[in-house]
Amino acid sequence: MIRRWAAALVAVACAGCHGSGPLLHPAHVLLPGKVSFGAGLSGDMIVAGATAPPEAGASAGDPAAIDGAAQRKLSEITVSPGVAPWASARVGIEGGNEAGLTYTGRALRLDGRHAFPLGEAALSIGLGASALFAGGPGPGAGPTAEGSDVYGAGIDVPVLLGFRSDADLYALWFGPRLGLELLGGEVRLPAAGAATRGPLVDASGQHLRLGFVLGVRAGFRHVHVALEATATYHHAEGEIAGAEVTLDQGTVAPGGGLTVTF
Repeated sequence: MIRRWAAALVAVACAGCHGSGPLLHPAHVLLPGKVSFGAGLSGDMIVAGATAPPEAGASAGDPAAIDGAAQRKLSEITVSPGVAPWASARVGIEGGNEAGLTYTGRALRLDGRHAFPLGEAALSIGLGASALFAGGPGPGAGPTAEGSDVYGAGIDVPVLLGFRSDADLYALWFGPRLGLELLGGEVRLPAAGAATRGPLVDASGQHLRLGFVLGVRAGFRHVHVALEATATYHHAEGEIAGAEVTLDQGTVAPGGGLTVTF
């Protein structure tokens, strides 16, 4: 049983090309000098605009097959449907500020934010910068396995309005989150009907995200459990193997984690 759980955790940790990047923190910032650490899981589920699967018997040189494969690959490296780990460390800073470092499977994100007190509520405005690792092996193994070697950078701006109890037993937050990513590198398109991998081809893309975040946290003293869901519209444009590709998709990204503050 322990081996099965360990294998599952390793598989998730290695799913570097998948997963979303949840915030999993309330609108209120940590007090100066306070530090929090968290770990959990996140994911992206496509609910609108899913790419069509490859047609059976399609020729590898068919322009329609090439365009379809390019669109599916663009979805992989930008929207990144799938499950990934989430790990975060945050620290409170004087003046109602907070900084954090988060790993989300496909990105390493450094962010800062400021919270404006509104009575019992708070309004938080943040700015995050991410290094993207959208490459990695695709599903399966062997000569037909897909792969990519894509990297990039992104920024995002979350704006959160939130409420919490006096003793911080629970907290609720919601608000918009906008993001922009630029990616480039090489991807491997599957060779339809072939027994070997297709060649690596050049790829580049731009990815715009417009999302709405809803989260809740509950716990006692130093330990809290946080749950969050983000509904996001994705617009991506790119060029893969010389084919210009456009993608519009909608996703729901649930995430959850355990945080410890001291």
